[in-house]
Amino acid sequence: MLREHIITSFELKDLLKQKADIQLVDVRTIDKHMAFNIGGKHIPMAELSVRSNELDPDKLVVTYCTSGGNSLRALQFLLSTGFKSVKSLDGGMTEWQQA
Repeated sequence: MLREHIITSFELKDLLKQKADIQLVDVRTIDKHMAFNIGGKHIPMAELSVRSNELDPDKLVVTYCTSGGNSLRALQFLLSTGFKSVKSLDGGMTEWQQA
Protein backbone atom coordinates (compact mmCIF):
# COMPACT_ATOMS: atom_id res chain seq x y z
CA MET A 1 0.00 0.00 0.00
CA LEU A 2 1.35 3.39 -0.93
CA ARG A 3 2.29 5.71 1.91
CA GLU A 4 0.12 8.46 0.40
CA HIS A 5 -2.97 6.46 1.34
CA ILE A 6 -2.07 5.96 5.00
CA ILE A 7 -2.83 8.51 7.71
CA THR A 8 -1.52 8.29 11.28
CA SER A 9 -3.59 8.98 14.37
CA PHE A 10 -1.59 12.17 14.92
CA GLU A 11 -2.22 13.40 11.36
CA LEU A 12 -5.92 12.65 11.62
CA LYS A 13 -6.27 14.34 15.02
CA ASP A 14 -4.58 17.39 13.48
CA LEU A 15 -7.05 17.44 10.56
CA LEU A 16 -9.98 17.12 12.95
CA LYS A 17 -8.65 20.01 15.07
CA GLN A 18 -8.46 22.13 11.91
CA LYS A 19 -12.10 21.24 11.16
CA ALA A 20 -11.00 19.89 7.77
CA ASP A 21 -13.79 18.86 5.41
CA ILE A 22 -13.28 15.11 5.60
CA GLN A 23 -15.53 12.08 5.70
CA LEU A 24 -14.71 9.58 8.43
CA VAL A 25 -15.99 6.09 7.71
CA ASP A 26 -16.08 3.40 10.39
CA VAL A 27 -16.10 -0.01 8.66
CA ARG A 28 -16.28 -2.05 11.88
CA THR A 29 -19.25 -4.02 13.19
CA ILE A 30 -22.07 -2.16 14.96
CA ASP A 31 -20.95 -3.55 18.34
CA LYS A 32 -17.47 -2.13 17.98
CA HIS A 33 -18.82 1.16 16.61
CA MET A 34 -21.18 1.54 19.59
CA ALA A 35 -18.45 0.66 22.10
CA PHE A 36 -16.05 3.38 20.86
CA ASN A 37 -15.94 5.60 17.81
CA ILE A 38 -14.53 8.93 16.72
CA GLY A 39 -17.65 10.24 15.06
CA GLY A 40 -17.33 8.54 11.72
CA LYS A 41 -20.23 7.46 9.54
CA HIS A 42 -20.86 3.80 10.28
CA ILE A 43 -20.78 1.73 7.09
CA PRO A 44 -19.73 -1.84 7.95
CA MET A 45 -17.25 -3.38 5.52
CA ALA A 46 -19.90 -5.90 4.42
CA GLU A 47 -22.21 -3.04 3.35
CA LEU A 48 -19.67 -0.73 1.74
CA SER A 49 -20.25 -1.90 -1.82
CA VAL A 50 -23.96 -1.02 -1.64
CA ARG A 51 -23.63 2.09 0.55
CA SER A 52 -20.61 3.87 -0.93
CA ASN A 53 -23.08 6.19 -2.71
CA GLU A 54 -23.66 7.81 0.72
CA LEU A 55 -20.16 9.31 0.44
CA ASP A 56 -18.92 12.22 -1.67
CA PRO A 57 -16.26 10.87 -4.07
CA ASP A 58 -14.68 14.34 -4.38
CA LYS A 59 -13.99 14.82 -0.65
CA LEU A 60 -11.25 13.20 1.40
CA VAL A 61 -12.48 9.91 2.90
CA VAL A 62 -10.68 8.41 5.90
CA THR A 63 -11.57 4.79 6.63
CA TYR A 64 -10.94 3.17 9.98
CA CYS A 65 -11.49 -0.17 11.69
CA THR A 66 -10.07 -1.94 14.73
CA SER A 67 -6.47 -2.51 13.60
CA GLY A 68 -6.23 -1.34 9.99
CA GLY A 69 -6.86 -4.41 7.83
CA ASN A 70 -10.50 -3.81 6.92
CA SER A 71 -9.95 -0.09 6.47
CA LEU A 72 -7.22 -0.89 3.89
CA ARG A 73 -9.67 -3.15 2.04
CA ALA A 74 -12.29 -0.36 2.21
CA LEU A 75 -9.73 2.12 0.85
CA GLN A 76 -8.86 -0.18 -2.06
CA PHE A 77 -12.54 -0.68 -2.87
CA LEU A 78 -13.31 3.06 -2.81
CA LEU A 79 -10.31 3.90 -5.01
CA SER A 80 -11.37 1.21 -7.48
CA THR A 81 -14.82 2.76 -7.77
CA GLY A 82 -13.61 6.27 -8.60
CA PHE A 83 -13.05 7.97 -5.24
CA LYS A 84 -10.26 10.50 -5.70
CA SER A 85 -8.85 10.91 -2.19
CA VAL A 86 -8.98 8.07 0.33
CA LYS A 87 -6.81 7.35 3.35
CA SER A 88 -6.77 4.48 5.83
CA LEU A 89 -6.11 5.12 9.52
CA ASP A 90 -2.84 3.37 10.35
CA GLY A 91 -3.39 0.94 13.22
CA GLY A 92 -7.11 1.71 13.44
CA MET A 93 -8.87 2.38 16.73
CA THR A 94 -6.28 0.36 18.62
CA GLU A 95 -3.56 2.84 17.62
CA TRP A 96 -5.91 5.83 18.00
CA GLN A 97 -6.62 5.01 21.64
CA GLN A 98 -2.92 4.57 22.38
CA ALA A 99 -1.82 7.77 20.63
